[in-house]
Amino acid sequence: MGMCVDWWWWCARPGRLPRAAPLSILLATVLTLISLLFLLNAKALNRRASPRQALELEDHDLEGAPQHHPDLVAYIRQLHLLPPAAGPYKLHNTNTTDFSQNGQSSEVAKILKGKRGGFFLEAGAYNGEELSNTLYLERELGWRGLLVEPDPWNFWALRQRGRKAHSIHACLSPSPFPREVTFKQSDTMGHIVSHHEHKEHGIYARVKCFPLYSLLLAVNATRLDFLSLDVEGAELQVLKTVPWESVRIEVVCVEYRHVPEGSQALITFLQERGYTLSSSLGDDFIFIRKGLLERPSQGSL
Repeated sequence: MGMCVDWWWWCARPGRLPRAAPLSILLATVLTLISLLFLLNAKALNRRASPRQALELEDHDLEGAPQHHPDLVAYIRQLHLLPPAAGPYKLHNTNTTDFSQNGQSSEVAKILKGKRGGFFLEAGAYNGEELSNTLYLERELGWRGLLVEPDPWNFWALRQRGRKAHSIHACLSPSPFPREVTFKQSDTMGHIVSHHEHKEHGIYARVKCFPLYSLLLAVNATRLDFLSLDVEGAELQVLKTVPWESVRIEVVCVEYRHVPEGSQALITFLQERGYTLSSSLGDDFIFIRKGLLERPSQGSL
């Protein structure tokens, strides 16, 4: 009776509880069904192992996975690799032919005797248009390829250009396994922040880094006509991760200005792997695989 003194309006309504009971039962039934469906769906999802689960790695990165591991390659291909754009190009400078800074694209086309339908990989692709060492080859000679750009802003701009190449928002790992790094954004000068580097004022992002060989496997192209490498100081480290017995690259364009080991170390390394220094354009060396100029140009890989 004490409760009905305070809640007289509820107690004064005969049959209130009997009418509310069916509604409560219905609500409980609906909630039970939703919970069961949620649990069944969660179990189904758990049965489908993700590439990360298959690699038995932590979710936040892929450190330690061997660069040739098929699950790592599938992870890159399925979750990170973006397809070529459909439709026309959306360039800001439509009348430009060679977009490279010092004629690198034209030089490569000359070395390869105007080859059509080749395949490239450009690391440090910037916005896909300005300073591009591959846009001429793609647009004028019908080449395909992969554009690698770690800076989030630059990669967004790249995707707006309508490039007819695969692209990936990532950096090239300086180690023969994938890793996640802190990347300092700085227009064309962005770079991986080293452990001993003092973080000054700026904009930083966490970025996935994949080995060059893993990316080649992801696009089914272990034979390249042209590799353009501009990764602000990590060039030699990246090249050292490549299993050269499993990869063939005809022409390598590599920026040498920021290589901490020095330009001569870069020259020596590639000479020991069968390359000849062909020319120097601006801050780039262009290397040619020995014997390339002595044989006729070939068709598409």
